[in-house]
Amino acid sequence: MDTYIGLWGWAWVAVFLALFIGIGVWGMRKTSNDEDFAVARGAYGPVTLAFAFAATIASGATFMSLPGMAYSKGFASLWYPATYPIAIYVGMILAIKLIKRAGDKFRSNSLPEFMGQRYNSNFLRIGFALISMLLVYYIAAQIVAAATIFEVLLGLNYQHGILASVAVIALYITMGGTHADIMTDGIQGVMMVLIGLIIGVIFFLGVGFEGTGPSLINDALVKQDPSLGWDNYFREGDVLFGSFWLISLIFIAHIPFAMNPHIGKLAFALNDPKQIRTFLLIAIPVGSILGFTVLGGLHARALFGPEFGDVIRPDQAIPVLFTQLFPPFLAGLLGVGVLSAIMSTSDGLFISIAVIFSNDLYKKTFAPVIHKNKSKEQVEQIALNISRVAIVLVGVVACWLAWNPPQFLAVLLWMGVGGILAGATGPLLIGSLWKGATKTGAIASFLVGVISFGLGIVYCFVLKEVPFKNPFAVAGTCIIIAAVTMIVVSLFTKKLPQEHVDDMFGESA
Repeated sequence: MDTYIGLWGWAWVAVFLALFIGIGVWGMRKTSNDEDFAVARGAYGPVTLAFAFAATIASGATFMSLPGMAYSKGFASLWYPATYPIAIYVGMILAIKLIKRAGDKFRSNSLPEFMGQRYNSNFLRIGFALISMLLVYYIAAQIVAAATIFEVLLGLNYQHGILASVAVIALYITMGGTHADIMTDGIQGVMMVLIGLIIGVIFFLGVGFEGTGPSLINDALVKQDPSLGWDNYFREGDVLFGSFWLISLIFIAHIPFAMNPHIGKLAFALNDPKQIRTFLLIAIPVGSILGFTVLGGLHARALFGPEFGDVIRPDQAIPVLFTQLFPPFLAGLLGVGVLSAIMSTSDGLFISIAVIFSNDLYKKTFAPVIHKNKSKEQVEQIALNISRVAIVLVGVVACWLAWNPPQFLAVLLWMGVGGILAGATGPLLIGSLWKGATKTGAIASFLVGVISFGLGIVYCFVLKEVPFKNPFAVAGTCIIIAAVTMIVVSLFTKKLPQEHVDDMFGESA
């Protein structure tokens, strides 16, 4: 199957890259210290941040892995886009008020720093910073997706696509930091919404078939394999969509998703806490539209049949669909939109890991010991330089992890993210709602969540004879365990000083 679209693909990619490198230069002019680089505090309104937030959540997995799952598993895969946006925004609604208000008050530059301030705990700050290094798996998943776009649309060698993707992202983020991240994500978010709508429209019109309507797609799927049709609410025997309980664990796993360092920190960039409501009212429908991408996987399977997966990976369903249904001019533009989804998540991930090195480890841990005689301005400059060097190092590690692509990006992504979320659920999510959360409870919950997820991954993915390989189920189960641990231990351990609780929540406790 020929997917190469010629010069139009290269032309659109060139325009896309020039635009975002230009934004990187603009962001560099607005970045004078490590706080500007890390969070761009109070610099953006709710509309820009809502699109940036939705774009950051909609990673390469949204435009590549979800359609790939739909291609392989049929209509049962619609459970994923039906559950994850609701879960993510529920978690964000529960936690954003405290993170924004207290984070600004205490000048938090990252979620690990905020966690440490919430409980007066260096252990939690350093521990969450270190476990957040697992975000490099998340980055690797995005790099795989970006390289796939270069490979399918432009005919570029996959490994060369990896190098090109990392080089471009590292360049504009090293220059512009969070300012470049948010502005590019806002623009990319608009593009991604348009693509999500286009995918939805061509699905419901049944483009490519004789006639109109999604029933044509369902009929084609049923002819290939009855288990792919929309009469199957669950896919019997499937480790992801085989039962209501497995779907419930996907939902639970995504509730603390906004506690990922690269997502939660966007709250710090909002102009005013009073704008949170407007931000959420825009972000929720925008983010939900992006779930339409799963329909593209069903469309591709119906059009191209099972032999498609023998020559091209299922994760390539969306770009291949574009090249077969649209002229090169439009296919190239839509392909760039998918590339936007990938880079909009990657840039924030690069920054989050860089800030772990510069802020959570250097400024807050080592600088008070090794650079206690340096001025605040000198420490800030060193931290800024560390951030920029760290981005390059992270890029090298991500390239190594992405060199041999997995079958589904979402699995690679959740190998890293699940441990972070299991560790963050108690201290950040429950701790944002419950004034009775204790330091001991937070530490216990963090350790139980991280360790149980690690053991679960080893059991399900390292032991070859175990057939149950579902990172969402592992994460969801460990999140429940961590939440229960947080509540039980906090009920029986020493409370935080009342003055600190009042200061954190901004009212009498």
